[in-house]
Amino acid sequence: MVKKSRLVTAGIAAAVALGVGFATQPVAQAVAGAGAGAGTEAPAAVPADVPPVSAVTLTEGVTSAPFRIRANSDRKVLYRKAVVQPGASTGWHYHVGEEIAVINSGTFTRIDGSDCSVEEYGPGESLVEPVGPDTVHLGINKGTEPVELYVVDIIPTTALTPTTAAPDPGCDIDGGTATGSKGEAN
Repeated sequence: MVKKSRLVTAGIAAAVALGVGFATQPVAQAVAGAGAGAGTEAPAAVPADVPPVSAVTLTEGVTSAPFRIRANSDRKVLYRKAVVQPGASTGWHYHVGEEIAVINSGTFTRIDGSDCSVEEYGPGESLVEPVGPDTVHLGINKGTEPVELYVVDIIPTTALTPTTAAPDPGCDIDGGTATGSKGEAN
């Protein structure tokens, strides 16, 4: 069974802004002697045709998955571009923190290790990954072109990576195709 996301997420750009965190400050006016003796220099003047703040939406996606970000302690935010080559997979793993991904190009196939169900995501679709060791899954590119994803991870500050490798849960994968619930045809 192939499920596709259908509802528009309000602002992956908001997640990007949260992840990247940007602030503005006024351009300092050059003043004679500014910074002298302090080891600093006055900032260069910004040309009039350059906006003081700019943002570009790199990609956007759609998801029907409900999600909530909870944090009981400090978190670090990662904003990543991931590329999965044709025939390659992520390996079985789970996430140590929240992840929201947007597929920019290609078709990304996600296989859930709990029941071997298969979901496919294409350009403009988004997925929200569940957290914890009971949510083992694998992502694979069964297509002929690279899959490009933009990902925001919100993970504990103590985490070295956003994912942890997990043992194969027993889903049959033949040439990148999962076959049903623990081996039964999908």
